[in-house]
Amino acid sequence: MTRATKAVLVLAAVGVTAVAVVGGGTAAPQQAKTVTIGWAYDGVGNMAAYDGPALVTAQQRVTQLNKASSTKLKIITCNTQGNKPAIAKSCAAKLLGQGADVMFTTCDVDYAAPVIQESINAGKLTLATCIGTDQMGPKRFGAKGRLAFSFGNAAQDEGSAMAEFAWRRGWRDASLATDTVIVYFRNVVQAFEARWKQLGGTIVTKETYQSAGGSPASWQSVVTRLNAKQADVIVTSTAPPFGAQVPIMSGLRTLGNNTPILNSWAGDGSYWYTQDPKISNYYYVTFASAFGTIPFQRSGRSQGGTLRRSQKQGAPVLS
Repeated sequence: MTRATKAVLVLAAVGVTAVAVVGGGTAAPQQAKTVTIGWAYDGVGNMAAYDGPALVTAQQRVTQLNKASSTKLKIITCNTQGNKPAIAKSCAAKLLGQGADVMFTTCDVDYAAPVIQESINAGKLTLATCIGTDQMGPKRFGAKGRLAFSFGNAAQDEGSAMAEFAWRRGWRDASLATDTVIVYFRNVVQAFEARWKQLGGTIVTKETYQSAGGSPASWQSVVTRLNAKQADVIVTSTAPPFGAQVPIMSGLRTLGNNTPILNSWAGDGSYWYTQDPKISNYYYVTFASAFGTIPFQRSGRSQGGTLRRSQKQGAPVLS
């Protein structure tokens, strides 16, 4: 499932609960004719690649829904300009001041925190189309965090699923490369390590790097150290807008290291593909449907098994 598709599903849910949202469950029917959705999005920074398509899709869907429903949805927006904390907080205050009944925010809990806090302090339902961590809720924001939700998958599920996928492919020794820039990236690799050890896997080495704000020299140092270790798979979680992933992958391949690289959902896309050096043996998690099927992709082609969520325990397993 794409991030944009999730935005559509979220809007459908917002439409169903419109009366309760507008009036706290007590609004008269005539008060619930319009639900105003505040959308604080990143239009220029690292999250723009995710926020932009979701917002455009949502706007299109609102137009469709409004033709068929007596309850109307209206989206008002504010650009957080790279999720700068002061600007993001100001955006939230502006949208609330314009009558936002529901707040949407950017697709990372670290970047979204100023908007989330402002919104939940005002008692508003606060949503994200693809925040991928269990910190979007009371774990990070306390009791008021009960108003904060995400339609994204959990980093802990992804990391565990990646470990099971790697194990089923016969890999036993893993090198970890943790991008420290956001909590989602860190949580994925932490979850991989925990499940990998449960399965009996070995961690060969653990490297860290910082994508956004990091330097090419530091990335090359990570490449050199990873290349010096023998592993069946190299595991990371990072995304194209942050800058480091392609240099790390191309750096390894330039050195002739063709060890499989396993990435999280953050690696979905084709941005990583280069002809020189040719990038291959690269896997990432992708959500293909609304029914829990999670195929792994390799170099743009479906490989291996698919993941499904266990009906009994809710944990992703390979099938």
